[in-house]
Amino acid sequence: MPLRHELDALDHEVLASLPDGLPGADPEGWWPTSRAQARAQLDHVITHVLPGFGPYEDAMSARNWHLGHTLLSAPLNLGLLLPGEVLDRVDAAYRAGGVPLASAEGLVRQILGWREYVWGVYWWRGAEYARRNDLDAGAPLAPVYTEGVTEMHCVASVLRDVDDHGWTHHIPRLMVLGNLALLAGLSPQALTAWMHERFVDGADWMMVPNVVGMALHADGGEMATKPYAAGGAYIDRMSDFCTGCRYDRTKRVGNDACPFTTLYWDFLQRHRERLLRNPRVARQVRAFDRLADAARIPERASEMRAALAAGRC
Repeated sequence: MPLRHELDALDHEVLASLPDGLPGADPEGWWPTSRAQARAQLDHVITHVLPGFGPYEDAMSARNWHLGHTLLSAPLNLGLLLPGEVLDRVDAAYRAGGVPLASAEGLVRQILGWREYVWGVYWWRGAEYARRNDLDAGAPLAPVYTEGVTEMHCVASVLRDVDDHGWTHHIPRLMVLGNLALLAGLSPQALTAWMHERFVDGADWMMVPNVVGMALHADGGEMATKPYAAGGAYIDRMSDFCTGCRYDRTKRVGNDACPFTTLYWDFLQRHRERLLRNPRVARQVRAFDRLADAARIPERASEMRAALAAGRC
């Protein structure tokens, strides 16, 4: 269980100053708001969380909102912790024999590898990067993101976590929330603005490259060498979300076809010319031609995008 911090007088003062009607649940103390709390959370992470981080860092579950994650992104982005001190603690714990290599390596890679890479991309590419939209994705943000009403079990579960905690870890962000926006052709700038609003760790330098570059491939591949598009099979493999969902992840057409599966194949076909030039996804693009129901996919995908726009998916 994550460490919980008591809300202090300043926390309550800030909460009392906020206007009514803001989205999200009231804070419950999951996020440090002082240097002392951040250091206490780091101590807790090294002892109780880090040993199990590696095996589960990419898993998703409707039954657990944090899994083996550290919840250190918010204090790191607020400057309550420094990346170097976290890395030093991880290294020391591994060398002392208390943390498996996969867990130590996984967290070092997340901070020193990915976090610092994202920081570099943001400052290297400049303000213009936030406006990139190389796939010409212009659909407005679907109502499901703001209202949370959907029959897609994965999306409903992730949005519930965001509403309850102002956070979900990197795989639900990328492969559920970002993936849906990518496949449906939603505006990168609209999704970035929404994530800024809803996530406790939503610093501009972090959100812009992760949404524009990584999730929506709106920079044409400058940050990531392929679009992170996936159908229902990926979500089923990495989570328990598909259990009990009214949509069938194996179906591409029909009323019970999984929107992720249908939109995935339609995405590959809509951007066929561009993606055939990418060796990392060209094989999947060519596989579209061998699907028995290929001719029916574009129409079903169009119906799904319309349903998303109307808040009925």
